[in-house]
Amino acid sequence: MTARKTIRTLSIFALAALLAACSQGPKGVRITNDGTSATTDKTPVPISDFTADQIRTAIAGKTFQYTRPDGNGFITYNADGTFSYQDDEKGGGEGKWTANGTEYCETFGNNPPECGVFKNTGDAYFAAKSRLVEMKV
Repeated sequence: MTARKTIRTLSIFALAALLAACSQGPKGVRITNDGTSATTDKTPVPISDFTADQIRTAIAGKTFQYTRPDGNGFITYNADGTFSYQDDEKGGGEGKWTANGTEYCETFGNNPPECGVFKNTGDAYFAAKSRLVEMKV
């Protein structure tokens, strides 16, 4: 066997060994953070509508990053039913929030209230037209 054929044969075996090693174990994309999984380890929570008391407990005194059809930013809910927000493009402002039964309403400035259910999906809240993710300090 010539040296060229030997190198080609060894290359084919090495490639086959690499492919075989890649075909073993878990499949799919893995996201890591310093060698550990960067995916959440939270147990899934059934999506549920909150009661007024659950809404108050979930948001009063806390700051959230929000995503809405008309903007994104940060919002801080106060226990007295007021909030302040800082939109990424529109700037800041204030408003009021209320919870009654399972209905949640937000009023931004002089605009009419936006109302809807307040839901928890395990990793975020959905409040009327907003998706809220709590900012942990």
